[in-house]
Amino acid sequence: MKIAQLVSNLHNVSARANSAIYSHVGGLSDELVTRGHEVTLFASKDSVTKATLRSVENVDVSSPEVTMRMKQHYIRLLIAKCYEVADSFDIIHSHFTLLSSFHARSTKTPTIISVHSPIDDEIKPILAEYKNLKYVSFSLAQRKLMPELNWYANVYHGVDTNMFTFKDEPKNYVLYLGRVTSDKGLHLAIEAAKKAEMPLWICGASYPAEGYWHAEVEKHIDGVNVRYLGTKGLEEKIEFLQNAKALIFPSQCDEVFGYSMIEAMSCGTPVIGWNRGSVPEIIKHGKTGFVVNSVDEMVAAIKNISTISRADCRNRAEQFFSISKMVTGYERIYRRLLEEEKFRADKQA
Repeated sequence: MKIAQLVSNLHNVSARANSAIYSHVGGLSDELVTRGHEVTLFASKDSVTKATLRSVENVDVSSPEVTMRMKQHYIRLLIAKCYEVADSFDIIHSHFTLLSSFHARSTKTPTIISVHSPIDDEIKPILAEYKNLKYVSFSLAQRKLMPELNWYANVYHGVDTNMFTFKDEPKNYVLYLGRVTSDKGLHLAIEAAKKAEMPLWICGASYPAEGYWHAEVEKHIDGVNVRYLGTKGLEEKIEFLQNAKALIFPSQCDEVFGYSMIEAMSCGTPVIGWNRGSVPEIIKHGKTGFVVNSVDEMVAAIKNISTISRADCRNRAEQFFSISKMVTGYERIYRRLLEEEKFRADKQA
């Protein structure tokens, strides 16, 4: 199949990217090429891919010297360039929640849209204008954000299990991995870890200007019971995941997926997640971690984490959340869509 992958050019695409969207598209594109498909990736000029790369910018769009206004222009230019050559492809797979919708009806080449970002109330009225396009969810919970969309299929994210390798013997700490913001619930992880008398390591970007850092986090950091590690590169992140007794995922928003949960399980690390959004779909309660509803339940989960088999965590990642499983899911979607388009064309002939 001739497949166009279309993603924002604000950051580079790579299977080793530290951002979930860009590593997702990188892994998907590379594996599709490996399986013999002809893939063209519309992305930033510094992307690393096995696919044919098409970019439009003559500057580093991610640079702070480029104004937000110009960044938006470069994004729209990339989308336009993709649809100008839409007839060259069998399918356009867009990773924009909304922007590609403005072009999707302008060509006979079908577009399928993976919805990476939360659907907030602000864009719902516009998205409703395009509700009959074909959307792919990353979890069944995600569909509740806007049930009226034409949810064409569901494909879980895939983790590179050859990169996030298994480790059977952890060290004595639990890990929080993610942005340090109130909606991610880090304060709950801190409270639970302290009550459970388990060291907590925090890895992720902080935003002092928001006030949350100073009010809820900074005062607890002592370098022993609560350690703040800042943002880390891929290799260090993997090492922290491998050595953790558990990943704490206390998000207080309805996460579309939660990539770090499957990265942890691929390393053999159980996950303790708050019962919201996609969490109950990803964690098998009592088998690969615990789904909790309160700080007290989180404390109990931390104290009982040794009852979870790290091998079971790894097996679940391999069975349900591998790159291979994910790409096979997308191949089925592409073939189904092309068969439907052929049937429609034959019926009209």
